Amino acid sequence: MEYLKMSFLIMFFVLICSSLISTSHCIGGKRNLSKEGADEMEIERQLRVLNKKPVKTIITDVGDVVDCIDIYKQPAFDNPLLKDHKIQMNPSSISGETRSKNISASSIFHGLQRERCPLGTVPIRRITREHLVFAKKVEPIHANGFPNVRYHSVSAEEVIREKKYFGGSASMSIHNLTVDPDQFSISQIWIVNVSSSEINGIQAGIMKNPSIVGGNLPRLFGFWINADGHHVAGCYNMACQGFIQTNPHIYIDQPFVHLSVYNETTYDVHIMVYRAQGDNGDWWLRMGATAEISEDVGYWPNEIFTLLINSASAVRYGGYVGSMAQASTPPMGNGFFPHFQNYDTTAYMRLMKYVNEAGHSVNLDPYSVQTMNGTVPQCYKIIFAGQIGEQWENTIVYGGPGGFCN
Repeated sequence: MEYLKMSFLIMFFVLICSSLISTSHCIGGKRNLSKEGADEMEIERQLRVLNKKPVKTIITDVGDVVDCIDIYKQPAFDNPLLKDHKIQMNPSSISGETRSKNISASSIFHGLQRERCPLGTVPIRRITREHLVFAKKVEPIHANGFPNVRYHSVSAEEVIREKKYFGGSASMSIHNLTVDPDQFSISQIWIVNVSSSEINGIQAGIMKNPSIVGGNLPRLFGFWINADGHHVAGCYNMACQGFIQTNPHIYIDQPFVHLSVYNETTYDVHIMVYRAQGDNGDWWLRMGATAEISEDVGYWPNEIFTLLINSASAVRYGGYVGSMAQASTPPMGNGFFPHFQNYDTTAYMRLMKYVNEAGHSVNLDPYSVQTMNGTVPQCYKIIFAGQIGEQWENTIVYGGPGGFCN
């Protein structure tokens, strides 16, 4: 029952993409805004608040507008919950992971390769109207679900009763799927804690969503949520005051430069979310081509959470897709069903680990891992391989073509 409850609540992390049309009319010489018009005005106000005055603006090689913002004046510090927050620059390291700076983790991204932000500033991709429309559409789950959105997920999870988690990581393959403007396809790690009436969560990984993030490339993404039956806080990337950017070269929402080619070559990226040791307990996002050259991108401050203040109750690994269209849903993984015959022809996550209370990044117990294939095995599947070698360790393969998934 607990597992089913969690599965239901995880579906709360739904991506919704739509467009608003601003309308207004006049009555008795006075201008009355419709709900859509009022929403449009609120979006314009938020754009002015979130897009801080830049010290420098960089147009990247894929056309992204990236503003270099004073690190102490970034949007997160407008959050009332963070009025007394002291920015953290050096979280405690994860035990058992060696670090090397011979190769920059930024080499796997399109972005700030030729230009860099000035000292004392951080790169933040400029927020657009589409970002905020998307953020506004994240709303509480109702008993009848989300009738206008079709979404599916597959995942693997270590299920051990009462166990506490302080982070999770995996190296996940990068694929450039064909995704329609009203669709999204994600490979991710879920960090969650739930109670009977609340859910706190963080998602991080690779997102393909043309309407929200723009362009035709998969991107690094992060999402946070703190919700109960009456209040919802949270958003993707920098679309609200939550995530604090600290890395001067790698930024959340950055597109990947190395993409897998079916049956030729495969690229993967190491993604990690972990709770820093000590009193602060902020949740950090780290990424790199490997664990050894991974770098911290930034963090979600502990103050914005309630249930995640101390630990998580579960860590999940897998794929998540959705669509506003009622006809079909998009591909997941690399768009093919998973198998173990050839890793150049399947999507995977390898080196699946969790962070324990001592701050050690350790292997999952393969005998306690359960998979959830969802309700449409004709469209998406997941297989847990267990321990399959030093460079792979605990591994899942997952994905599918999508389509008419009723």
